[in-house]
Amino acid sequence: MKEKLKGLLAGIIFRLIALLTLGQISPILSACVIIERDGQILLVDRSDGMGYTIPGGIVHYRETLEECVRREASEETGYDIAITGLIGVYSAVDRDPRFRAVSIAYRGHITGGTQHDSGEGKACWREPEAVLGHMAFDCEHMLKDYLSGRQSLS
Repeated sequence: MKEKLKGLLAGIIFRLIALLTLGQISPILSACVIIERDGQILLVDRSDGMGYTIPGGIVHYRETLEECVRREASEETGYDIAITGLIGVYSAVDRDPRFRAVSIAYRGHITGGTQHDSGEGKACWREPEAVLGHMAFDCEHMLKDYLSGRQSLS
């Protein structure tokens, strides 16, 4: 419930700022990482009931995209990760129903750590076929791009 409330409040605040600036505000930047192990994908089963997401989140003001990905993966799943490549840039206007956001999706692998859950939700490993149709935001688009091996700019 806490995560759902945080998302709702963030959306309201962002829309208010967009209104006050007459739409002259940049989208929020986020980044995520897809990690595969034994045919399963590391995901977060969101605590707000929106479905499964790829580990990731909003880039802080004083961090790089790559630092964000490593921080968010660790916070949400307990794993330390290394980035191994780019999957794509996702900028559809309606990609996140809470606020206007652009996301950069990377591929990576685990370098250490121990799996744990977070306030965001439960870290889990799932086969792609089991989660398609049950993913939040445009994570399904990202996962399909990863599985096809193509790089996306959408």
